[in-house]
Amino acid sequence: MDYYSIKNWWMLPLIGILFIIGGIFMISKPFASIEAMTLLFSVSFFVWGIFEIIFSFSNMHNQNWGWYLAGGILDLLIGILLLSSSFFSQMEIFAFFMGFWIMFKACSLLGHTFELKHLKYKNWGWLLFLSILAFVLSFLVLAVPALALETLLIFVSISLLFLGTFYVMMGFSVRKIDKSIEVL
Repeated sequence: MDYYSIKNWWMLPLIGILFIIGGIFMISKPFASIEAMTLLFSVSFFVWGIFEIIFSFSNMHNQNWGWYLAGGILDLLIGILLLSSSFFSQMEIFAFFMGFWIMFKACSLLGHTFELKHLKYKNWGWLLFLSILAFVLSFLVLAVPALALETLLIFVSISLLFLGTFYVMMGFSVRKIDKSIEVL
């Protein structure tokens, strides 16, 4: 089996689409029920975690599969914690978790970007830009928690859009690289 062979590449764009849907929901419904938003993201963390864990185990033969596993475990644990907390506790910890979660994802995606650069992927610069932008936005989420909740949600939603775009681009990049390796 080839070292860089990728199985279930389609899970990366699927995760990205879930991020994008979450970001669009937050932008389009900024004054909607906070309880519904909290439940949506609690469940989303849980589901994203499961998808990333499955993806990581199906690609254990690749060098960086552990990063996907770590990210999936983090998402799953946050989802479990949020789902088992009261609504008021969820809102207290929501900003904290979102800021650090986005920061962790951005750092993880930064590492994947340099792996794609090493594999000579020509559009790695855009992925670098998106991961750095998500990292900067994570600091904004952590630095300004006293702002109105709607403002925080806008920061988070924009970050989710960038993360989602990254995952979609990354998934199709991995597929393209995998197909070029098969040809060799």
